[in-house]
Amino acid sequence: MDVEALIWQYSQGNRDFSRLDLQRIELITEKLTEVDLSRSALDWANLSGTDLRGANLNRVELIHARLISAKLMAADLTGANLSYADLSWVDLENASLVSADLTGANLKQVNLSDANLTSAKLSGANLTGAILSGAKLNRVDLSEANLKGVDLSGANLSRADLSEADLREADLTNANLYKADISDSKLHNIDLQEAFLQRANFSRANLKGANLSGAVLREVNLNLVALSEFNLRAVTLASEIDLSAANLQKANLKGVILRHANLGYSLLRQILLNDSILRGANLIDASLRGGDFRNANFRNSNINDINLTEATMPDGSIHP
Repeated sequence: MDVEALIWQYSQGNRDFSRLDLQRIELITEKLTEVDLSRSALDWANLSGTDLRGANLNRVELIHARLISAKLMAADLTGANLSYADLSWVDLENASLVSADLTGANLKQVNLSDANLTSAKLSGANLTGAILSGAKLNRVDLSEANLKGVDLSGANLSRADLSEADLREADLTNANLYKADISDSKLHNIDLQEAFLQRANFSRANLKGANLSGAVLREVNLNLVALSEFNLRAVTLASEIDLSAANLQKANLKGVILRHANLGYSLLRQILLNDSILRGANLIDASLRGGDFRNANFRNSNINDINLTEATMPDGSIHP
């Protein structure tokens, strides 16, 4: 079907254009609200500026399509293939993108507020400037995605894949990252205040300058993570920063402020804590074997039953 026939039939009241081959079609700035394009092939199509509010785009093929500034509010894109599509400046507020494939897509300045992206694939996608307030992002694949400076405050990212993602300067305050994979990601100056990070995997991530004030980090895997300039300055009570039973083996926490933090039962073998402040911290039954604690401040800390074998002590001596 050519573009003229489609527009004419739509003007006559027809809304069903499902299962059609519409590859490379040009539908720029047209009004096609509530149109049914489900299961149609629109690969390489140009739908820039088109009004597709409330459209049925279930399982539609939009590979490499251009949808710049299109209106897709409340549209159904469940299972749609939008890989490598250009969705910059698109309004997808309240849209359903459940299990949609957005691999490598350009989502710059996209509005995804209140959208459902559960189990969607956004690996390698560009989301700079995206609006994601209220979006459902649990189990989403955001590996290698560009989320630099994005506001994800309060987002549900439980079990999400954020491995190798660029999250520098992103706002994840109050976000739910339960069992999220954040390994190998860039987290410079990220704001994780009050975030729920239980069982999250931060292996080999760079948290330089990160703010985790009040975050819940029980059972977090921080193996080989870079934590220099870790910002916990707002912490005043042990219950506010919970690193109990965390794996911090070989982590770099040089100069970290961990006043009153709970590190009980943590695995801290070969950790770098030189020049750090752990005044009033709970280190009960923690393993500090082989750690470096030169010039560290442990005043008033609970250090009962800790393992300091071969550790470098605050005065530079080696513990037997």
